[in-house]
Amino acid sequence: MTKITFLGPFGATFSHDAYNILAEIYGAPKVTQKNFVPANSNSEILKLILKHRGYGAVAMETLAGARVSEPVESFIELLKFYKKTEDCPIHVAGAVKLRLHFCLMARPDVTSLSNIGIDGKILGHQKALQACRKRILKTAIPTMEVLSNGEGARLIAEDGKYANCVALGPKSASEKYGLKVLDEKFEDEEAVTTFFLIAPLKHKIKIGKENRILIVFKIPHERGALIKALYPFDRMSFSLIQIHSIHSGNLNYNFAIEIEVDIGKIGELNRLRIAMEIFEGCVIEYLSFGPFEVVKMV
Repeated sequence: MTKITFLGPFGATFSHDAYNILAEIYGAPKVTQKNFVPANSNSEILKLILKHRGYGAVAMETLAGARVSEPVESFIELLKFYKKTEDCPIHVAGAVKLRLHFCLMARPDVTSLSNIGIDGKILGHQKALQACRKRILKTAIPTMEVLSNGEGARLIAEDGKYANCVALGPKSASEKYGLKVLDEKFEDEEAVTTFFLIAPLKHKIKIGKENRILIVFKIPHERGALIKALYPFDRMSFSLIQIHSIHSGNLNYNFAIEIEVDIGKIGELNRLRIAMEIFEGCVIEYLSFGPFEVVKMV
């Protein structure tokens, strides 16, 4: 049985909603209770997918809170285990940008924020709390960070300790746990998150109108090493979407970069090949994922 991983609980997270959309677009297996391997945090997702060699979805960046650091760092951590791209048993098959609506939900007997009680809190994942920060501040209600928005909904529904609390999350979470939606769009402004479909190598990568390549790499501990590594992409006129680093010890850092690749431009793939050849000579080792399509559904 092909196993599938994303942030749990099942049927109550934006990641589940995203996986269903990604599976439909890219022909990945459907997820059920039987083949679902839940991740308790974003940092676990890639590890679990590598363990069961199946599929999964992970949120990589949001408009509200920029990159989602844990998944990006999980990709960088792959450098500890794989020396070459072809050694890594998974890749990114495609991605989707989704507009998210953060519903504010509570138990059926809670009719508004004004009657949640003095012990009431607003529960949500870190990124959900960031997306709704301004509106939360206006309520003067304290917040509580949870591992996933679905977990916040579950706590309110099943744990009496949180009976007077409210949660942020997808509408699917309110439906699963029988909660009342007090506000269907509690976000401050447009909230868009990009989710990656992680798949085994046998699953074909799709190229589309808008594409990206994700590269994780180590550089020599010497002056100008990062500039030398990035320069080939600038020279070949590629746009750098983001760069992220983690300390790897002894004052050394490993990096992740995402670059836009417009296949529609004449010679783009050839310029990418040239940039990658120069880049390879500037780094100690690297793993590349893509180019892969990014579909906008916003």
